[in-house]
Amino acid sequence: MSNRMKSLLPLCLLFSSWAQAEPLQKAFSDWQISCDNQSYCVARSFPGDSGLVMTLTRHAGADDRPQLRIDYGSAYSGAVKAEPLQDNLLLDQRRLRPDFKHWQVEPHHLTTSDPIAINEFLDQVMDAGAIQLTWSQRAQVPLSGLKAALLLMDEQQGRVDGASAWVRSGSKPMSDLPEEPARPTLPAWPGAPTALSHDEVNGLLDFASLRINTESCSLEPLQREISVAPLSDSKALILIGCERGAYNLVNLAYEVSRTRPYAARSLTFTLPFTPSGQQDRQLELMNAEFDANRGQLYTFSKGRGLGDCGVATRWQYTGNGFTLAEYAAEPICDAWHSSDDWPTLWVSQPAQPY
Repeated sequence: MSNRMKSLLPLCLLFSSWAQAEPLQKAFSDWQISCDNQSYCVARSFPGDSGLVMTLTRHAGADDRPQLRIDYGSAYSGAVKAEPLQDNLLLDQRRLRPDFKHWQVEPHHLTTSDPIAINEFLDQVMDAGAIQLTWSQRAQVPLSGLKAALLLMDEQQGRVDGASAWVRSGSKPMSDLPEEPARPTLPAWPGAPTALSHDEVNGLLDFASLRINTESCSLEPLQREISVAPLSDSKALILIGCERGAYNLVNLAYEVSRTRPYAARSLTFTLPFTPSGQQDRQLELMNAEFDANRGQLYTFSKGRGLGDCGVATRWQYTGNGFTLAEYAAEPICDAWHSSDDWPTLWVSQPAQPY
């Protein structure tokens, strides 16, 4: 092997590993960091049910579009009556008065996307104990874990020892900074199928009730919820509610021919990454719903009845099975945000506009 080829190998390996960066989600003391497959990262303080939360977001690459937010009041608390944050922040019991020149200032929301303003603020608070409010000892942003979370963010985005790092900066040139990975493109969707006829629906429901082997289901046959929908002009989707908890319904999914004699194939949903805390990549379907007009299947697993934590996914039908389109997870149940704002760990783009 030539010396030139040897010198290119480390670069090729680096590019390969970066292009397929594994999503991550981890907690450090009172901070959680979540990064998706494009290495877009979100770090936030918790618990959010104290009312006050600080959030930092950053994209990978040179066009990092950073943002720092401090919010009082959550999606569950709604509007709150309190004094403006701007004049009532404390840092370890002393007044905290950042230069708000490059901030968007609202009574209960402070936001900046200015890199210098963010760096100045982090320099002030990185090694402190907590940001508090003058009128409430309970409402605070614990800062323990912030530095570790931001260091992991720097590592995930390849910023360590470079000028753009938030924690461990150095002299490494910006030209060494890895680019933001491209979003994976989903396989082409075959298109909207012909709707099921009345006879097809009845025949598939009877087949699902009487012929599909669901001995592993804990629900009795008469208690199982069964839905059918067209996948293509020749195939249908059967979803069987197999096990019910307090607020989750576990589903089994089958791809079935639309005409007799019916032939059924059990569907598995394999993630392209291993989520934190799991041993494998198989997703158990919960509260599954299928949109035949878009060929997309949605799941929503609640961590508790309030719906402030859990896992939400979206899958695209490809003609031969389902491919993950989006995955969001919030393991912290602290009444901060609903599923629309859970950290996203996997994103994709369609092969063509719908």
